Parts: sequence; structure tokens; C-alpha cells
Amino acid sequence: MSRTGAGSTGQGLAERAHEALDRGDRRRARRLLKSIESKAVKPEEAMDVAFLRWRLASQDDDLTAALGIARENAVAWPDEADLQHALGWTLLELGKPEDALPWLEEACYLDPDFADAWYEIAQVRGTLGDTAGMRQAYAEVFSIDTAPPMPALRFSADRAEQWAQKAYDALPEEILDRVGDVPVIVADYPEEWILEAPPWDPRLLGLFVGPTWAEAKSLSLDTADAGGLLLERPVVYIFQRNLERVVEDPRDMAREVRITVHHELGHYLGLDEHELAERGLG
Repeated sequence: MSRTGAGSTGQGLAERAHEALDRGDRRRARRLLKSIESKAVKPEEAMDVAFLRWRLASQDDDLTAALGIARENAVAWPDEADLQHALGWTLLELGKPEDALPWLEEACYLDPDFADAWYEIAQVRGTLGDTAGMRQAYAEVFSIDTAPPMPALRFSADRAEQWAQKAYDALPEEILDRVGDVPVIVADYPEEWILEAPPWDPRLLGLFVGPTWAEAKSLSLDTADAGGLLLERPVVYIFQRNLERVVEDPRDMAREVRITVHHELGHYLGLDEHELAERGLG
């Protein structure tokens, strides 16, 4: 989710509340919102306070209140991309992709560089079976995410590689015997080839490419009598910039790298998404 500019709220309370939500401190954000609402809200502050109210409601398990707030906000401020996106996001979370699509598209019309909205459009298009529309939206995401200047990485590549190595070290020996020769490449962000084949998603946390363990074993046997043809090598990629998009704390980053490495190695071993989820690697 994106967020709108905080504006000049009294004592900067709304800005501080947004910052609290960015840190995951909902309790403080609620206290700050309550303090704001105890006073007369200035007209120039109303939109930011309304967006803050939605952000808080959007974190509840029941999104009924968030949906109502998002609808009111989208109607009250039809030219604000963040508020159109908020309604689209809420509808998408409620399992209503067709209803979400017009609001997400409106957000992108108002702000063509709204990468999060483009990403959700891609997800909706994929859900609706529109592969061409999904790929086009993913291409927009890639273009925006890779446009210079890109922000500096929070963690060094060496540190990310150390976390990946620890993920390997945490594997049981019988698993490590099968995956030990599969390299893990820490990449900053996917290269443009990500857009050329499924799943096309430039915001993947990780990706396994190449033959699975069973396929590689079978191909090795099948080609043994054909002159030892060179097999495509299995590789696991983890994409540091995308991982940093979802976590900030080093401990959380280490955990996400471990889960991502294990998830992609699980694909190499032939596990599907359901089987990975059952093992806590979804």
C-alpha cells in the first residue's frame, strides 16, 4: 500500500500516526488518531486524516469498516490516486477482483507511476485469465521499479549471501545431499528476462529455474547413451530488493531469506505450492 502526503496536520499528529503504522505500532497510531479527532480537523487536513482512518481499519481482520471508509474517501476525493487505490486494494483483499479493477485502474490513470496499483492490476488480470493484460501490468511495474535513481539497499550483498548460506546450513543432511550443488544467486532485482516466461512477476522474492532433482536425474540417465549432452543447470535466485520491500528488521530479513531459499529449493525437489505451504514455506 502507498500513502498520501501527510500535509500540515496540527503538531504533525497525522504524520506521526502514519510513521507509527509504518513501524507496525497500531496502538500508538490509534491514540494519535483519537487525539486528532478530539479537535476540529482543518479542511486541508481532512483528506490525510481520512486516509489514516482507512489505514488503521485496513489492518483489522474484518475489513467491513475499511471498505466503508474507503468508499467514502474515494467519492469525497475522486482525484486522489491513493484513495482510489485504497478502495481497489480493500475490494481485492475481500476477494472481489472484478470490483477492484476499475478503482486500481483509476489510481494508475491519476498517477501513472503508481507501481503498487499496477502490481495489483497484474494480479487481478491473472485471476481473471487475462494473461496479456497481466503481462502488460507487470511490465509497467518493472519499468517503474527499475527507473533511476533506485534507492540504496539497506543490507550489503555479502550479508544477504551469508543469510543464504545459513539457510543451506539449516537443512537436514538428507536434504542437503540432494540440493548441495544448486547455487543460490543473490540478485539486486530481477532482470528483464523475468517478463518473458511464467510467472512474469518482477516482484518475486525468489525463483527456481532449471530441471527439478527428479528431472535432472532422469535426463542424466536418458542422455548417458547420447554422448553426455549438457543439461541445463538448476539455479535458485533470491531478489534482495524485493525482500527488502517486505521487511526492514535484520532478523526478519534473515528469516525471509531462509524461507525463500528453502521454498525455491523445495521447487527443485519437486514440491508444489500446496506442499510447500504445508511445510511452512508458502
